[in-house]
Amino acid sequence: MSGDTRAILMNTGLAHKRVRVVQLLIIGLVGLLLGWLGNFFVGSSCHFASVDVKVGQYSNSFPLHFGLWKYSPADSALAGYTYCYPYSGQHESDGPVVARVLNVSALMAGTYSLVVLWWYLISGRANGRFWRWAVRTAILAGVCQIAVLLFFVGSLCRSSTCHFGPASFLAFITSVAWFILGFELHYNMPTVEEASIKEDVAIVANLEMTDLQVASREFIERAFRSSPRGQYLPPDIA
Repeated sequence: MSGDTRAILMNTGLAHKRVRVVQLLIIGLVGLLLGWLGNFFVGSSCHFASVDVKVGQYSNSFPLHFGLWKYSPADSALAGYTYCYPYSGQHESDGPVVARVLNVSALMAGTYSLVVLWWYLISGRANGRFWRWAVRTAILAGVCQIAVLLFFVGSLCRSSTCHFGPASFLAFITSVAWFILGFELHYNMPTVEEASIKEDVAIVANLEMTDLQVASREFIERAFRSSPRGQYLPPDIA
């Protein structure tokens, strides 16, 4: 492959790389705001669900707020839900262990994907193996995040009536953010890991089909013009 043709392919590849970097930058910000921070608020909120709990000597139903790690007791509810307590007393056994594990797993998996992505955005370097694992862990984070809704099949909701709270809706939104992150990482996977491209095939593989056709056409034109048999060009190229 001649130097001019290689330069054409390089310039086209670099243009696509710039577009890809902008897309990944946007996805990286979405992953941080909706994915990572969203997961944090899901875990720290004490309003994952509103539960109708019977309190008092007349066993009147009263809505209490429950989260993954803490809940608002009746005293807090009477004061306008101003504080939360860790699960204790009669609700100690109602702690959603499975939902907690799933939320932490989603955080760890999503964090790995974000670290790989932001390392690439900052340093311009990507390892193919790490990147492929980042795609898998982003999908895993999405699955674990949506599975946090298993909170509503736990012992607490089996014995009382539960309603979705703000944190449960946020868990769904966060899972969508993780899935989008995995999708974008998969379809914007860097094919060049070093500043200098070692193989021409790697350049061609990085191009869209329309650009590949243009580059191929120019390559054929140059090949015929440099042919020792003359300056003949096929009718469809001339």
